[in-house]
Amino acid sequence: MAEPRDLHSPQVAKVDYLVDENGSRLDVPDGSGLKVAGEHEESVASTGPTNWVFYGMIAFAIIVAILFLLQMFSGAPGTDTEPGSPTAAPMVETPAEPTPVSPQ
Repeated sequence: MAEPRDLHSPQVAKVDYLVDENGSRLDVPDGSGLKVAGEHEESVASTGPTNWVFYGMIAFAIIVAILFLLQMFSGAPGTDTEPGSPTAAPMVETPAEPTPVSPQ
């Protein structure tokens, strides 16, 4: 079986530009190294997850504010009662009387 003669990989990736999630072209300077960004490392331009979290928090705050305003201006129609209806009448219950037990 033939063995490959050269087993080497390039030390630096030769990349002209990167493309972010919006399709924008991000130029890469010559001779710059590329590495995978870890959890707490900076990432390239606008491709980092920090932008998504920031926009998501703003969208969540807007939705909460809209729901709060709708709740405030709705007038709570579920709590209104019609005068004279059984719902508006006070409910008086007579307590249950114990039944006498016959001695045996």
